[in-house]
Order: sequence, then structure tokens, then C-alpha cells
Amino acid sequence: MKPLADTQQLVKRLQQIPLNRVQPVLNLILVLLLAWLFARLSWQLIPAPTAAPLPPAGVDSTTVTKRGGVNLTSLLNFSLFGKAAVQTTAEPVAVVAEAPKTQLNVKLTGLVAMTTAPGQGSAIIESRGAEATYAVDDTIAGTNAVLKQVLIDRVLLQQAGRYETLMLDGIEYTKIAQANAGLGRADEQGAEETMDMAPEPEPMEMAPMQANEALELRREELIAEPMKFFDYIRITPHRPNGQLAGYRLMPGKDPALFTQLGLQANDLAIEINGIPLNDMQQAMSVINELREAKEAAIKIERDGEIRDILVNLSQ
Repeated sequence: MKPLADTQQLVKRLQQIPLNRVQPVLNLILVLLLAWLFARLSWQLIPAPTAAPLPPAGVDSTTVTKRGGVNLTSLLNFSLFGKAAVQTTAEPVAVVAEAPKTQLNVKLTGLVAMTTAPGQGSAIIESRGAEATYAVDDTIAGTNAVLKQVLIDRVLLQQAGRYETLMLDGIEYTKIAQANAGLGRADEQGAEETMDMAPEPEPMEMAPMQANEALELRREELIAEPMKFFDYIRITPHRPNGQLAGYRLMPGKDPALFTQLGLQANDLAIEINGIPLNDMQQAMSVINELREAKEAAIKIERDGEIRDILVNLSQ
């Protein structure tokens, strides 16, 4: 009976303890117990990491340094300060030493050559009875030949992988080296002497103002592509006795402009800016200079009379 009595007394004492004091302590104990159980469960579910084997005691210090050191080669490969811009240089136009005379049935009637850039000129070539203006890398109509370079007295065509020479109509074929030897200061001095000895021009016939306005509208187009001048005015070498005497002028794609300039079909141009047009190379040189000229004084022969026409090329 004594144990029972002790139990009853313990129960009575517990009942005398206020619950509001015991409950927080019990809650804290319960939380700690749950946390401990949760931690044990987590450690059992997560596998334990395997420790890397320690290097043997006799390993050389240099070997350890290589494993844990910095790879300088990889570091230098990083562009820490950026990469320098790659400078690309334009490929120069290949200089053709020699090219045989072409056997194509075509005729070179005019050209605009840039002595410093033979890959940027243009040419007027007659093929199958029709004239057309060609730029570099254009294919000549009716052939497989491609215009590659424009020189002062000839053009170079590329056909079947080789270069061929097409001379200006009226100029005998010479090798490129011989042609270059004839150019230079002597030609420049000769041109200057010709200009100095040229007689003073006769009174000019001024082209109507409408023509100047039309030229101003087309000036930018002509500056960008000088050979388009020959789209408006067609020229044909005139050789009465086998010798060049000038150029016959015919209207092109804009006959109204041709007329407004004071020109008539079949006019014979014999001088431009005081330079005679009886020499093919000299004539082509004058035509080249028209790209930068402010005016063009054209002396023509019409019905046996000599007339002068002044065309204003300035803006």
C-alpha cells in the first residue's frame, strides 16, 4: 500500500503545480528533442565525404607546386586589356607585264583611264556593231572576256584565265613596257607646249541656260561615273585619210540635252580646251581632265565652218 500512497501523493503535488509555468519548459524540451532527432536523421541520409588520400611523404615540392599553381599560359591567353584590331590592307591590283593582242572581233572606241588606279577606269567597246560602256569586271557583250584594267591607250581583257590587250582604235599594238616608256614627263611637256601654242579661241556660242541647269542635275552622276558622259554624247573617231582628224558627235540617250548644248548630229569635234583631238592619247587625256574642269570649250566643224561652244560644267 505504501507505493500506492506515494504515487497518489506525487500526483497531488503535480496537480498543485500551475500549468502556465510548466508548459513553456515542456515545449522547449520537446523542440530540442525534435531538432536533435532531425539532425541525426539528416546525417544518416547524407553520405559521408571520402577524404582524398594524402600524398606520400617523399613527394617532391616542385610536383605539389605544379598541381596547385597558376597556369600562366592560360592567364596570358585571356585578353585582359582587349584585343588589337586586325588591320586589313587592300589587295593591290596585279600588274600585268605583258599581254598579247586579242583576237576578239571588238573595237575600243574610247576610254577613261586613271593612271594611279588602272582598276577603276571605264571603256567604250564596240561589239557586234553596238557600242556600250563597260566598267572594270564587266563582261563584254557577245564574248566571254572580262574587262580587268584600263590604261591610257589600251584595255586589258581576261579570257580563259589569261590577259589580252585591246588597243584604242587607230593605235598600233605595242608591248606594255614600250607603251609605259613613252609616257611620262615628255608627254606632259608636249601637252603644255601644245596648250601654249594654241591660238586664242574665236568668240564662243554660249549654250542655253537650260543646258547648264540640266548638266548641274547630272554633274554628281558624271563625277561618280565619268564614262556616263558618253551615254549622253556618242563619239566616233573620224579618219578621212587614215589619220585621226577629230571625233564625230551624235546624241545619246538624251537628245534634248544634246541639242541644248548647242550641238548638232554629225558635228566634228576638233579641239577641247585648246587641245587638238588629232592624237588619240592626247584626246583621251583631255577627256579625263573634264572630270575636274569647270568648263569645256569645244571647237567643232559644222558644214565647213568652225564654231566654238562653251559648256559650263561648274555647279
